[in-house]
Amino acid sequence: MRVDLHMHTEYSVDAAQAQTPLQKAQACLDAGLEIIGITDHLEYYHRRGPSENRDVEACLRDIRAAKQTFAGKLEVLVGIEVGQIYADPSADAFLRSHALDMVIGSLHVMPNDLDIYFHDFARMDCDAFLKDYFSELLRVSEHGGFDVLAHIDYPLRVMRHGEYIPSFDQYMDRVEDVLRSCISHGYAFELNAAGLGSWQKKVGPPQNILYEYRRLGGERISIGSDSHTLDTVGRGVADCVRNARDAGFTSVTVFRGRRPEQVQL
Repeated sequence: MRVDLHMHTEYSVDAAQAQTPLQKAQACLDAGLEIIGITDHLEYYHRRGPSENRDVEACLRDIRAAKQTFAGKLEVLVGIEVGQIYADPSADAFLRSHALDMVIGSLHVMPNDLDIYFHDFARMDCDAFLKDYFSELLRVSEHGGFDVLAHIDYPLRVMRHGEYIPSFDQYMDRVEDVLRSCISHGYAFELNAAGLGSWQKKVGPPQNILYEYRRLGGERISIGSDSHTLDTVGRGVADCVRNARDAGFTSVTVFRGRRPEQVQL
């Protein structure tokens, strides 16, 4: 079963081109995908309102229209990616008041309200930053209210500078804290292919982290391209499946109406 459970349309501010949910779904059908989750951004901040979010109500309405239009040809899951769910009480209220298939929980922004992508790592203490990152990611996980814990390796995409090559290897105790929290809350742990577009040129998370998740008793995984353009739907999904099987997983967790179901890889 070919799935891609993390992707964005023009309703995400970082989408690289105009692309409606209908167009996204058509691109997925053309790419041979069978189950997709359209999961546009809904970011929450510590000091400012979610002003950067586009019309989330219109977004969900258009995803539902795509779900109906492609019924019988492509399963479209109505999803959303909530950034920093713990930063604003209105995040929980929003999720309680909307019928969704799946909710991705992620950490993009540190407490200074600056996206990790825009930090000047060449001028920073990267060790201190990563320790803070794992503390914040654990806060996301412990807060709860979502279904999939996204891209644990998000900082690795952008932290490289000069001769510094970022790695989580010396932070495995902190990684394990996040993995244990993920397991105890029943989240699906995400394999995310966005690293293919960075210096890494490979999907995440690093395979040793996926092994550790499995060793600790993790059973639920999610797979997503994190596509922000029409031509990247499904990108890296096969690599994610290969890594998942290598770590001992035989199924991917698909959320329908916020309820987990296992689908064979």
